[in-house]
Amino acid sequence: APKATYRIAMNQDAFFGFYPTVNGAFKVNDRLDWTAYGIFWTTPSFGTGGGSGLWTEFGSGVNIRTFGGKWTFTPQLGVLNGKLLSNGSFPMAFEGIVPNITSNVNTTRAEAEFYMGRYTALRTGRVPSQPGGALVDAANRNNFLHWWINGGVKLSPLLSAGLHFEHLGSNPSGTLASASVYKWLGPYVQANLSSNFSIRFTAGPDVQDRPATDGTGSFYKLSATYTFQQ
Repeated sequence: APKATYRIAMNQDAFFGFYPTVNGAFKVNDRLDWTAYGIFWTTPSFGTGGGSGLWTEFGSGVNIRTFGGKWTFTPQLGVLNGKLLSNGSFPMAFEGIVPNITSNVNTTRAEAEFYMGRYTALRTGRVPSQPGGALVDAANRNNFLHWWINGGVKLSPLLSAGLHFEHLGSNPSGTLASASVYKWLGPYVQANLSSNFSIRFTAGPDVQDRPATDGTGSFYKLSATYTFQQ
């Protein structure tokens, strides 16, 4: 039996842009894996632009298998590096953490996934007090709660379809303000081109109330995933 499983995914959506992810799970026993993951965030607005200072996420945890592996729970703790949470003018290592959990259901006829992560700032960024002035602490730090849930039916070994809901909320520290960035709801279709490779496309409306002048009324999301074992 394989001792390790690896998954590489290429992802792109309307908000986060392009972000490759890597995941690994090493088998400890029949019910438990040790896990590690990384996310290569490439959106310039999350960093300093120009390809430098990009937001970078790395984490580890465990994967717990139940019902013969048909239902899994994966709690992990990630470390954030960059400037999105610290909110400064310069990227910082260990600017925040993201405790997160993923749960998957995978049976002969059904599939489902739940994810929740709390992006929490640990450090405060530094910004110029005025153009060319001395550096001072940023007024606020950024925190986010990101979660989604989806589920579908396997129509055949090659094709599955279902529904996806996703929410991103923002709660800057140092203020009383909290806001919903988006609420997405829409169908997905997934092509399982082999036992190791799949492509999923999701699209639909942003169901959050927005001003009539706001043009972000829809979303789209594409993931191509390759899994291999050793």
